[in-house]
Amino acid sequence: MAFINGIGGAFLFSHRPKQLADWYNTYLGLQFEAGDVYNSVYRTFLSGSDEIKNCEMITRFFIIKAQRRFSTQIPVDEPDLMYGDQPFMISFRAEDLSQLVAKINDLGVRIIKEQEEDHGHFVWLRDLDGNRVELYEPYPEKENNEEEEKEEEQDKKPKSKSDAKSKASKKKAKKS
Repeated sequence: MAFINGIGGAFLFSHRPKQLADWYNTYLGLQFEAGDVYNSVYRTFLSGSDEIKNCEMITRFFIIKAQRRFSTQIPVDEPDLMYGDQPFMISFRAEDLSQLVAKINDLGVRIIKEQEEDHGHFVWLRDLDGNRVELYEPYPEKENNEEEEKEEEQDKKPKSKSDAKSKASKKKAKKS
């Protein structure tokens, strides 16, 4: 049994949470609600759960007033690899990332890196506090043709002795 079934929240600490929330609103379109504690603001994301039937999963992204100032020194040269050189990074899943990148460019935000992978389109930038942020648009899942899957299942089950012999011949031919 898996005890962890999702991410409940992500917490970003800032010495200026209101201004940082305004930055995320202006540049990424994220609208926040005021939090009740810790001078915080948050955004709620809802999604379904494959593991838990009839369940909606809630993830909250918080920006919370930091107890002390953090160093926000931005490197002069950004690394080639975007992962592993900082303590954390938020990855936001986006819709129409190309349009969002155009908006960000028009507003003067510097894109650190942009790349296409087999599974999606990625962009990295820095927020108002200097945190590197990833924007990600997944490519649509390749549709599995259910009929092909059924045919493959049927191929695995020989219907008669002649089918079994035919199947064995096909396997032998594939190996050669």
